[in-house]
Amino acid sequence: KIFGFDNFRDGQMEAIITYLGGKDTFVSMKTGGGKTLCYALSAICFEGLTIVFSPLKALMDDQKRELISAGIPCATIYANLAQGASIQEKIFEEIACGLIKILFITPEKLTSNGGFCKFITQLYEQKKVRFIIDEAHCILAYQDFREAWGQLGMLKQRWKMAPIMLLTATCTRMEVNEICKNLIIEENNFALIRGSTSHRSEIIFNVKERKEIRDQYITEIISIVNANLLGRIIIYCATHSSCEYLYNKLQESLNNISINYFHGGLCDNERETAMNNWKTNYTQIMIATSAFGMGINSSNVRVVIHVEAPMSMSILIQEAGRAGRDGNTATHFIFYGKKDIRTNYSIIAEYRETASIIANNIEQRLINKLERATKKIFEVFYYCNSQYECRQQLIWRYQAWPNEQKPPTCEICDNCIN
Repeated sequence: KIFGFDNFRDGQMEAIITYLGGKDTFVSMKTGGGKTLCYALSAICFEGLTIVFSPLKALMDDQKRELISAGIPCATIYANLAQGASIQEKIFEEIACGLIKILFITPEKLTSNGGFCKFITQLYEQKKVRFIIDEAHCILAYQDFREAWGQLGMLKQRWKMAPIMLLTATCTRMEVNEICKNLIIEENNFALIRGSTSHRSEIIFNVKERKEIRDQYITEIISIVNANLLGRIIIYCATHSSCEYLYNKLQESLNNISINYFHGGLCDNERETAMNNWKTNYTQIMIATSAFGMGINSSNVRVVIHVEAPMSMSILIQEAGRAGRDGNTATHFIFYGKKDIRTNYSIIAEYRETASIIANNIEQRLINKLERATKKIFEVFYYCNSQYECRQQLIWRYQAWPNEQKPPTCEICDNCIN
């Protein structure tokens, strides 16, 4: 009645019952598989506060908007001071009165605010707090430039008996083990729940070499747009500047189509306007960085385009998975070139500036970071350069779990057709 579904999807009921039973629960479901319902329904059934750790402010705001529209009282608290102390105090008062069921925060709020931790302790002593880690793969993906994600082990150190639910669409079995080790989760009170498949057979995967002479690739993008005017399109760019460059080029060529762009360099009001225009279906084409990726749950996206090679296969799978959420056929394109290696390395180097420079072993940490990044970058380039293997099978192989059955060739990706 609350969410408008007649039945549970694969794994949802098991995840909810297991988590409400007090177990730390890792939930791995394909993009669009219904992970939000797992924690939202659990929160309704729990009499205390459910704290959701989320990677992006835009994602937090979007999820809060959706849950409030479903009648679930929730709030967001940011780590920075943009909200204002009076707003946060009001939220804490509402939590104390039992008026808030779900609180969205980033890990930085937890690790940087002793007063907030004391507040959690008060709830914990009354057995009125539980934790959710949404997009749990960020614990590994963000460890080099957002240290708070690597410090979430404090949840078990300080509030050991409060169960944690972890949600993701893109984790290998080995990564699950690494995340659980990071969080100090004990095996004797742990459940791993995975959807029957991570396979998105409704998405047609294609790769094109990006032709930059006289912006030929933009001409190709315009052709893709014109062939898909009945649906909506998300175009991912690596940097803020490439977002705005492509936005201006498409504005010149595509008349009577609502186009917008979204990236972390916009001010809060600009991001909120862009997000609202997307959510209300006013915007047909969104040009964005990965800041627009996680949690975007629009059923009518027919095409996702990466203008440059993504930073990792996880990002590729996450962002391609914005398409086809209604179960109907959708298409994913990557335009890639060799210069993308340099672009992605430069983005990683920029993260160094945002990381803590106090650590004594910063040089070794940088070496480790570059080694991990190199592996991820070249996994994507292996996928892009492959000419003879079905792309669905390439993606499956990246995230396949032990004893998982290989899907058949899709017969519709560019490699299968060629």
